[in-house]
Amino acid sequence: MTIGAAPYGTTTVLIDMDGPLADFDWAFWDACTVRGFTFDIDTHEDQRHRYFTEHIPDRGERRRARAMVDAAGWFRHLPVTPGAEEGVVALLAEGFDVWVCTKPLGANRTCLNDKHAWLVEHFPALSDRLITAPNKAMIHGTVLLDDAPKPEWFAAATWEPVIFPAPFNAASYPDLRRWEWGQDVSGLLG
Repeated sequence: MTIGAAPYGTTTVLIDMDGPLADFDWAFWDACTVRGFTFDIDTHEDQRHRYFTEHIPDRGERRRARAMVDAAGWFRHLPVTPGAEEGVVALLAEGFDVWVCTKPLGANRTCLNDKHAWLVEHFPALSDRLITAPNKAMIHGTVLLDDAPKPEWFAAATWEPVIFPAPFNAASYPDLRRWEWGQDVSGLLG
């Protein structure tokens, strides 16, 4: 297959940034453990709640952990999710129209600038393909690859939700297709 070939026509793949591209949860777990915060779980892989802060029993530690995410620069320094770089290259090579979509975090004043700078550094081919929206149903596409899409978006969306697997969503969305980096790209379309 040559780059630029489009066997999937004008299939638009929307990719959530935090989770599928930026390994937010691993960075959060690591930053909290370095600071000595106590969790009610043993490992990152035991995460049951969408937000790791719900696994921090001590309210003071929970506030300090949340403050890390709200601080300038948090989103700029997230690690890349394993397999994402190769996966995005594969999607582009197959001719998918790929866009990154993310929900802005209002409590973090540098969130949007940091996310854009992160994308320029790690995914330069997508640096001009960043869409921010508080409601991802507003974004048109064929599929949305997301680790935590909101079910209230589904009725209004033009895209089909595809779940990016994460420890916290293992039992969530039982009727939706799951897809992760390393799987055949045709699996995104069902």
